[in-house]
Amino acid sequence: MAGVKFVLLLFSAIFALSREEGVDLNGEWNVESSTSDIKIRGTVPGCIHTDLVAAGKIGDPYYRFNDVDYRWIAKENWTYTREFDVPGGMLDFNELLLLCEGLDTVATIYVNGKFVGRSDNMFKRYMFDLKSVLRSGKNAIAVNFTSAITYAMEKNASHTQYMVPPDCPPAVQKGECHPNFIRKEQCSFSWDWGPAFATQGIWKNISVQGYDSSVIRDVLITTRKGDDRSVSWQLDVNVFMDVATTTAGTHLTGTLNAQLDGFKSSVSKAVTLSAPKDSVTLTMNISSDTSVEKWWPVGYGRQMLYNLTVSFSNKEFGEGPAKTVKFGFRTVELVQEKIPGSTGLSFYFKINDLPIFMKGSNWIPADAFKNRITTEYTRYLLQSAVDANMNTLRVWGGGIYEHDDVYDIADELGIMIWQDFMFACAMYPADDDFLGNVREEIQQQVVRIGSHPSVIAWSGNNENEAALAANWYGTDNSSWLYYTFRADYVKLYIDVIKTQVTSLDQSRPFISSSPSNGKETEMEHSVALNPYDNHYGDVHYYNYLTDCWNWTTFPKTRFASEYGFQSWPSFHTLKNASKEDDWTLDSDFNAHRQHHGDGNAQMMDQVMLHFPLPTGGDPIQQYKDFIYMSQIAQAMCIKTESEFYRRSRSEIVNGVGHTMGALYWQLNDIWQGPTWSSLEYGGRWKMLHYYAAKFFAPVMTVIFEDKEQLKVYAVSDLAIKQNQVTLQLQLWMWSSFTPLQAWTVTFDMDANSAMIVFNKTTAQLLKSGGCPAREACYFTSAANLNKTRLFGPVNAHFLTSFQSAKGLTKAKITVTNVTILPDASKAKAATTLRLELKTTAPAPFVWLDAGDVEGRFSDNGFLMNVETMTLEFYARASVAVAMFQKEVTVQSLMDIERER
Repeated sequence: MAGVKFVLLLFSAIFALSREEGVDLNGEWNVESSTSDIKIRGTVPGCIHTDLVAAGKIGDPYYRFNDVDYRWIAKENWTYTREFDVPGGMLDFNELLLLCEGLDTVATIYVNGKFVGRSDNMFKRYMFDLKSVLRSGKNAIAVNFTSAITYAMEKNASHTQYMVPPDCPPAVQKGECHPNFIRKEQCSFSWDWGPAFATQGIWKNISVQGYDSSVIRDVLITTRKGDDRSVSWQLDVNVFMDVATTTAGTHLTGTLNAQLDGFKSSVSKAVTLSAPKDSVTLTMNISSDTSVEKWWPVGYGRQMLYNLTVSFSNKEFGEGPAKTVKFGFRTVELVQEKIPGSTGLSFYFKINDLPIFMKGSNWIPADAFKNRITTEYTRYLLQSAVDANMNTLRVWGGGIYEHDDVYDIADELGIMIWQDFMFACAMYPADDDFLGNVREEIQQQVVRIGSHPSVIAWSGNNENEAALAANWYGTDNSSWLYYTFRADYVKLYIDVIKTQVTSLDQSRPFISSSPSNGKETEMEHSVALNPYDNHYGDVHYYNYLTDCWNWTTFPKTRFASEYGFQSWPSFHTLKNASKEDDWTLDSDFNAHRQHHGDGNAQMMDQVMLHFPLPTGGDPIQQYKDFIYMSQIAQAMCIKTESEFYRRSRSEIVNGVGHTMGALYWQLNDIWQGPTWSSLEYGGRWKMLHYYAAKFFAPVMTVIFEDKEQLKVYAVSDLAIKQNQVTLQLQLWMWSSFTPLQAWTVTFDMDANSAMIVFNKTTAQLLKSGGCPAREACYFTSAANLNKTRLFGPVNAHFLTSFQSAKGLTKAKITVTNVTILPDASKAKAATTLRLELKTTAPAPFVWLDAGDVEGRFSDNGFLMNVETMTLEFYARASVAVAMFQKEVTVQSLMDIERER
């Protein structure tokens, strides 16, 4: 039985007793199905699938075809019950509430057999009155869940005026229909990178709460710059309170106080609160004499955070419990203004008045079952983003408003969050009930998330403006229907969501959709004719038919917020969800896990454009080789596109450019399957993630060909100009460890810029360097300080596809001299190992695999054109040298040509 928490706060004889008491209902519950004889013990917070696993009723839901075989679970109705004790004195409180932080999703709640309330929104906190139903001693609670699949189907059927598309996901996704009719994680009905597990359960904390006067339920802190004379900053402290009906009536008079912890800065206000809910905004002026530090994105300064404590006191009840909120001082501005030499408007973010190139990725739910996501795993994923030189993640609109620890850790690490609201790839109903439900959801989530300095933008939805404008779902099959959907769109995202957001928070920009044309979309009454216009806003871009090494195919957009290519996860990750029969390219498992139409063929097509196909070896080795090749293709595709966006930041070409954001799709995975991610389910780095650490480096060179010219750009995210930087361009042959020739250029590198520093005819460079044939050579580029100290990563430009490369031979690469470094703190490693790599010949795409040892290398997937190099391995758990040496393997591109 869960313990009872009892809090008594006595401040002085002047004040009466202020009381708050709670009963924690987390822990063990009873669970049973309404249609079968299954009765098990369950855990709260949790969900039915993990409860069934723990009870031994089902196996791993991610194993092989279980996402379909276990679909019956989501189609049944499940009831969670338990008993709990209530101390007799608790019944005397003026207010007694059942506080449900998260119910997933459609439920009716009974306490002692009496109905107390219902839920239909996974993203809302619910509070139900228990004053008339609780009794002293034993009490019983039942939460009766309804299948989300059934509920969505019924809601769709009842919407008879017109269809609200899409009805169902494409068949390849093996999903469920009508997720747009239920306020639930949209991708839990399936997506093109994940399974359909429409969970049920109490997924967040649940408790009984009693109080006499009031409770500070939420505090939203937003920051504004002061006049810089007497006031350096202004804090708007929006306090949301639940107010009890007392013997004095429905109004409560007292004093609300906000104190900046560790400083003299405070503000108090006499208030009269009205039951049952009220809010008060306090404005705190931070004197210019008070020294506070700004919060900066990673790479630009410290991530300074402060605590602010809010309390309320009343003569009758004394001082109630205080609430402390962590926040940061920083400003955000989305700059949309005219650009010389271009029609349209800019689209970039300033943090603390400094323009920031936003580089990073898109975040999806880390697991279909949210109770399996630990804070340690969340931190590992976010730290991996920072370790790959990312400063921004977009929390995508088809998942969930993330757990608090995502935003807490992002604050600490300096990761900027572009926060979508949870609407994705669909039209949505706009009846009064749906809009009212959403209005409460938005209010709660903005207040919950909005104090975090990491959150720098609100976005109304994912791709729904584009879907409507481009007729993805047949929305213009008659004029009245199109205008109906357009009116519904404006009602939902502008009249409800934008209005609600801006009424609470004007410290951040609100963007109606992603992609959108920003201000131009507003001018076009919220639905632009072409939301993908490169002259405005942000763009999503996917093209699997053209050669991804051809940079001219990519849009020269103001901001690239989605772009990507698929790959398969490592064999190590896949084998945990499959068996040996599945480890072939044409297996049923391989087809089943691919949720993107023609995805496997598209990966193979990109491989064949530039690489020979694996030959020889047994079927399992061929399978591993294909995984390896898919990761090479993905890494090279995203490298080429990301470098194009980074070098486009400071230039306008034919009216387009000034690119100030590159967020590829996607960072993490929800399960073991082929996706666009750079981190596998479980956290392993794909080759792409290692490449991201280089193409997102603060300083880098971009080397490419433009028609017959070889060009090199120097790109800098640094806020300070760097003088006397030296570009070193080298020409190599595939058959040699010694460069044929080197060229150097010394230049001053402008702050926050991309500038061309080398531009010569490729053929002349090859001739002067003595390259016998284009197919035999390649170039590398690097920036140096003081001519010799490497300033950013070395980059490479391949002059031909690898089917026609001349001089490459199969290299023998060995791992030697493995030692444990005494200081294992680097990269948050439990053990840091140093290893030496030796090769007998130049080798492209050298890939190290640590087998069952979890961790990452300091570099991987690289071009090895020196005979010996040193690397490090950062293990997530302590590991001995012998174990690591047993597990580690190494290969390079030519190893895919195996003996038959």
